[in-house]
Amino acid sequence: MNTPLASTGAQIDAFWEAVAGLPPLPKVVNYEDDYDEKVRSIKTESCKELISLHVAGSILNLNLLQIEPRVRDLVRTYLLFSVQLFATTSIMAIFDGLRHAESKDIEFVASTAPMKVQEVWPLLVAKYQHKTLSSFKWLLAFLCRLNFMSWTSDYATFVSKALTLPVKGTYPNVRSGDAFLTIEEESRLVRWFDDMARNVDSLDLVAIEVACVLVSSYQFGMRPKQLGMIHMRDCKVRKSHEDQSVIVHLTFKMIKQRDASLSNLPLVRKVKREWAPLYARLLELKCAKSPDTYLFGFTSRVELSLAFNGKLREILGDGSDRTAYDLRHSMAQRLVDGGASHEELAAALGHSQLATGLIYFRQSVNQVQIINKALGLSEIYTTVARIAKNKFISEDELARLKGEQQVAGVPFGIPIAGIGGCQTGQPACPYNPVTACYGCAKFMPVNDIELHTQVLKEFRGVVNLFREAGRGDSASPTFLQLQRTIAAVQDVLKDLGAPE
Repeated sequence: MNTPLASTGAQIDAFWEAVAGLPPLPKVVNYEDDYDEKVRSIKTESCKELISLHVAGSILNLNLLQIEPRVRDLVRTYLLFSVQLFATTSIMAIFDGLRHAESKDIEFVASTAPMKVQEVWPLLVAKYQHKTLSSFKWLLAFLCRLNFMSWTSDYATFVSKALTLPVKGTYPNVRSGDAFLTIEEESRLVRWFDDMARNVDSLDLVAIEVACVLVSSYQFGMRPKQLGMIHMRDCKVRKSHEDQSVIVHLTFKMIKQRDASLSNLPLVRKVKREWAPLYARLLELKCAKSPDTYLFGFTSRVELSLAFNGKLREILGDGSDRTAYDLRHSMAQRLVDGGASHEELAAALGHSQLATGLIYFRQSVNQVQIINKALGLSEIYTTVARIAKNKFISEDELARLKGEQQVAGVPFGIPIAGIGGCQTGQPACPYNPVTACYGCAKFMPVNDIELHTQVLKEFRGVVNLFREAGRGDSASPTFLQLQRTIAAVQDVLKDLGAPE
């Protein structure tokens, strides 16, 4: 008894006959390697069992032996023709989907009338993952172009519209908020950028390259492939006429565009003035190199991602599993929460369609939530910096510290003293005293709940004044500093065991 997905003997004979009649492949197929900016060639005759592709600086292999012999010639022909049409990453994804499909099912959909395939399509949806179903559709679209058996060019739209895929939730980690850096993580990262820029003359080439990669990802939301594709010619440095400070502009390419004509369009971005010295020093150290040299020194996306992720773990803590995509999502959400329009977000992220960034607007907090976040009251956001666990000091210990190690200041007109000590001393600290102390790894808070509670109350009063004056702009440096400080004070109180 035939099952709904079983081909008849006559179908199988007709299928093999149709495969034998496929158009002959050209002796050589060419494709563009956008990462290395070269045109690559594949000799089709040598690709009986393996197709090697250059993907983002690495050579990856499609092992055709993973496809059963009964459909291998069809899949091989499809992949080699498609190399000339699609990005190599898309070819890899299509192959990955097809190698997880049973050959009898590939044979069935290719040899069965379109309306019958539509009838049994729900069975395939129940059987396979999204990527394999997508690969089926791509294969059928190709067969329509070839007029293969019942699949004629008239059915191209049918394949696209009638064979629906299960709804797949996009960016689940964005929806849950897990993709966004916590306030603590942002604080650590920005502080690290500042330290690296301040000490740039003492850094070696590798340290500067990694620092520039992280700054580019954090500030511009660049993907690993975009970071790796930047050449020295894409980084322009000049001096400001006003104060002779360094000004740096980076040019990188749009990638992952549905419209192929938009791929590789240039995007120009200005590096934050405080971090620009890192790029200037990088160009200075590599001045003897060709303009075509990779700016950050990584020859492949894989190599760059390993170094990137490793440095993030070092900065944020061994337990961190952050990637460049978390920095990209966080950059996008900062823009939206700060009032960016759909057009401004699309321009910043290099999206050709406004709808792509709608997820960030759906996740964006309203004004009340922004204020709650600044007040450190929202449960949605992770609180800052577990700084204090073995670092609290008593009032007597504070009194014995040198005067310069005793933290004091008048932030926002609020006189604050006696909150704790500093391991290095305030005169040597480049940050604004008191507001920057909470959250700093060198800060030693005094073991006094009432004192820190009063500090928290005073800072919350400042935030309320900002709100009442209509200046509660969550993107402003002052408001952001208050927000981080309040969250850090709250964390100190939590570690001291203060009631919530």
